Amino acid sequence: MAGFDIAHRFDVRAAARLPGLSLLAGDARLGILLGNTRALWPPFQAALADPTLAAERDPLDRYTERSIDAAFAPAAPRGIAPRVLYAHRRYDGAFLPLQRLAAVTGLGALSPSNLVIHPTYGPWFALRAVVVLEGEPPVCAPIAQPCSCDASCRDRFEHAQGSGDPRDWLAVRDACSLRAWRYGDDQIRHHYGALTHMKA
Repeated sequence: MAGFDIAHRFDVRAAARLPGLSLLAGDARLGILLGNTRALWPPFQAALADPTLAAERDPLDRYTERSIDAAFAPAAPRGIAPRVLYAHRRYDGAFLPLQRLAAVTGLGALSPSNLVIHPTYGPWFALRAVVVLEGEPPVCAPIAQPCSCDASCRDRFEHAQGSGDPRDWLAVRDACSLRAWRYGDDQIRHHYGALTHMKA
């Protein structure tokens, strides 16, 4: 779906009991945690041919909203309209704790650096939104840590905590042994290069 290749189903009622996630509560029980790997980059780059999108302050956030809203709009007439909550928006003054949600529902395991580590994608994916809609949820449980954090991981994390350079946070991801799905150079420059520019 437009490059959003992670769609992890979970039980909303169980998740809504977690700190920071009570706003998920409602009549619908099925939640879908949406995200992307490097698969997002080609369709996003193609979408930037639209000058309106390209002119947005954050075109990736706008592309995310357009794509996900369009994907779930057809479900609305059949029952309870889906609710979509985005990772880049604040709700009641705070961002959704999607890393905690991903860990509790078994999408990945939380590392000491607070990155969610997926068994296949490692730390090379992003969480973009939660969709709440009608449907029967699966039974979910946390998974075991798919990799072993060694001294290198811990050292890079400790260094990044005291650094103002986003490239040090990139080094934390790069320290993970699960690197087959590492982002391409353009995608890394977008996420980390833009941050470097903002901090300059």
